[in-house]
Amino acid sequence: MFTILLMALRYIFLLLLIISIFKLVKWMSADLRGVSAEHIIKNRPDRHRKEPRFLEATGNVELVVVESSVSELKPGDTFSFDRETLIGRGNRNDIIISGSFASVRHARIYFEDGQYWLEDLKSTNGTLLNETRVNQPIVLANGDKIRIGGVIFQFVRWGYEVGADH
Repeated sequence: MFTILLMALRYIFLLLLIISIFKLVKWMSADLRGVSAEHIIKNRPDRHRKEPRFLEATGNVELVVVESSVSELKPGDTFSFDRETLIGRGNRNDIIISGSFASVRHARIYFEDGQYWLEDLKSTNGTLLNETRVNQPIVLANGDKIRIGGVIFQFVRWGYEVGADH
């Protein structure tokens, strides 16, 4: 009787182990499919523009790729935004970094109280501002370098700098 009970417990444990592995593989494949090729192509930055354009003094900013270890982002690529942008590996971000060092929702840049702020969204590998880890929202200045995984962006706030003298 004891051997039958022991054998039944072994089979139940094996079944639970197989179910756990199946769920883990399903979760991992869903996470990997989070970056679709269509979304990367749709959100390609404008590579034809060689010189930065001066934005109106409305708070518009740009992130310029300085260095990149991922194929879809090249140095010189420029992303413009106004109030907020999300950066990460997932396809719901405004700027997608497909590298494994970027989290699905990695970082956020947002406008509040007349300033642009950088916030790390509890990413696994962290966000660096001028090579210092970001632990809480921090104010950005023109020319700051933001590192996420193998990609370094430069924060450019042309409109603010041009409009400051007026």
